[in-house]
Amino acid sequence: MRRSGLIALAAACALLVLVGMLYPDEKRAELSRDTFGTGPWGYRAVFDLLSELGFPVARTHEPPEDLPPDATIWWIEPAGLCRARDGKPVARAGWRAEQWVRAGGTAVLFLSAGAREHAECPLLEGVALPPRVAVTPAAARRERAATAHQVTGDVLARPRTLELQSLLAFAAAGDWRVRALSAERALVLERQLGAGRIVAVADATMLRNEWLDRRDAAPLVVDLVHAFGAPQFHQGEQGRRARRSAAAYLATSPALLVFCGLALTGVLFAWQGSLVPPRALPGPDTAEPGLDAFVDSLAALYAGTRDHPRVLARYRELTAARLRRHFGMPPETPVAVLAERLAPDRRLAPSALRLLVEGAPVAGERDLRDAVCALDALVQEASA
Repeated sequence: MRRSGLIALAAACALLVLVGMLYPDEKRAELSRDTFGTGPWGYRAVFDLLSELGFPVARTHEPPEDLPPDATIWWIEPAGLCRARDGKPVARAGWRAEQWVRAGGTAVLFLSAGAREHAECPLLEGVALPPRVAVTPAAARRERAATAHQVTGDVLARPRTLELQSLLAFAAAGDWRVRALSAERALVLERQLGAGRIVAVADATMLRNEWLDRRDAAPLVVDLVHAFGAPQFHQGEQGRRARRSAAAYLATSPALLVFCGLALTGVLFAWQGSLVPPRALPGPDTAEPGLDAFVDSLAALYAGTRDHPRVLARYRELTAARLRRHFGMPPETPVAVLAERLAPDRRLAPSALRLLVEGAPVAGERDLRDAVCALDALVQEASA
């Protein structure tokens, strides 16, 4: 019963661990579309590039009101920046950093390919947004060849060439200052807002992992850093989603009933097993053995073998070890050397020394007893 209960509890624990392993607790890094993302559509490479070049870049999850007023913050594909002109509610909270910019911050906004030309962005007043890019399958994107796009402007150290499948640009710049152009259309715009400034980049594609190593994409990013300052990458006000434990997920999982059933079964089996008294095996009630009993048992074991020469050989080794310890000699000292050390002592019988070195034939228990007594006397005389 107890074994069955333990098995049921072990099965319940195994189910809990399995649920924790299989539950997609956090979005995989290669699928993340931020500076943690290592996949083609992520932006981990741009963060690592600037870090390796020695720029003091960082990531931040702080809400806009808690950002340093003089910092440069990059928002890559910011959520809630624009909304449809038909007045439909925005699915996610709007971009709320305008007051921070007015206080002196520099906001660099890299727009996503999903920005619609028929949308309105109060923050980008007077700017005609790039046309929306239709979502195409991944296979079709891979088959479409990349083309070269020339980028010029005073924000760049020199003209740059980007190799991308497409590069969006603003249809009109309004009263914004144009800092970079692509095919005679504005790519990077800048505008003062209070004590700060907003920089709008029409397409964030150049920052993606799959394109950053092509042609001049990385140098263009460095030009933007030199022009507007080393950035902090804003990862969203909520930060990366906190990890949920397996137990927290199990509480809302369909596997909860199975787990509770296994756990209840284990508890019932354990409870039923505790009602049955343990089996007591009959046997002699003996006291714990002492040293004397241990020695007597070894003696009985040796005596039962009837191998008297072997017992004497073992006892000679024991006697030699006792003498080496007494004289402070190394354990590996040969018995012959030990005998030479003992030979000058006239109290010691030469026959006992020969017995220690060469041994002696023993025909029975009496011969063995006499030899052991002689070796014991040798030890006592040498130690006196």
